[in-house]
Amino acid sequence: MKKIFILVMSLFLILGCDSGNSSDRVEEHIKKNLGDNPTKQQIEELLISGQVIYGSRPEEAKKYFEAAAKYDPRGAYALSDYYLEKEDYENFEKWAKQAAEGGDKRAQFNLGYYYDENNRLEEAKKWYIKAGEQGNVGAMLNLALLYENQKNEKEEESWYLKAAEAGNAQAQYNLGVINRNKKELKKSEEWYLKAANQNHLSAYRALGSLYSEFKKYKESEKWYLKALENGDQTKEVYNNIGNLYFEIGEFRKSLYFFQKAFEKDPDNKMINCNILRVKEKLEDSDNIKIYKEKCGVK
Repeated sequence: MKKIFILVMSLFLILGCDSGNSSDRVEEHIKKNLGDNPTKQQIEELLISGQVIYGSRPEEAKKYFEAAAKYDPRGAYALSDYYLEKEDYENFEKWAKQAAEGGDKRAQFNLGYYYDENNRLEEAKKWYIKAGEQGNVGAMLNLALLYENQKNEKEEESWYLKAAEAGNAQAQYNLGVINRNKKELKKSEEWYLKAANQNHLSAYRALGSLYSEFKKYKESEKWYLKALENGDQTKEVYNNIGNLYFEIGEFRKSLYFFQKAFEKDPDNKMINCNILRVKEKLEDSDNIKIYKEKCGVK
């Protein structure tokens, strides 16, 4: 650690003066400290030196990364970032590929994303898979989405499962959706709960709906209200809570939530019909004509 500190301090001395030949000084510094057969420590020092000055002197930093890239994929990754910032995609691809082939999972993900965005899907898959196999959760999620778009349900679920087991809440929620669509409701509940325990907002609503389907109304109420408390104040949530209270005969509460849904979308036929049916239960004729018209009832 002491050696690295000394190198970084010497770097500040070399580049401290804003002279026109600072680039030459960097090259001298690299030659002086690198030698013909650099050690791991010396390569690490090159990477650190580049990182230290990158924000203020990216061109000089690039020279350190170029020197490091001959021996370490992290140098190539740093260069790919440099060229990506400059929107030089040809050089980005060149250096990202070198880093990715050297096993850098960040470069593998970035290369996969680059190919994905450019509709080079087989190349995207190749690099996402390599990054995913090294634990890159973003690659796992993007692979699952890619397979979803290709209607490959087996691979889609497989990669969501890997991401979910790595602790990703979005993947856990998506597995909840997949299992619910397959009518595997117990598995769906388990994945929704895992996502909800990580404060995934859509999982709150999904659990409210699922427990309502199970006729576990107290649990359903708990999760729907949690969704509301955390900002999911949509017409769908208000309407679903209204339906919940209607099912258990709490018509005043049902009307309140249907009316909150109505405020979000006054012309929604389903919401107007829901208000109409609860008003009929309450024998409440206030504004009944409006709701009948919008519900299509004469």
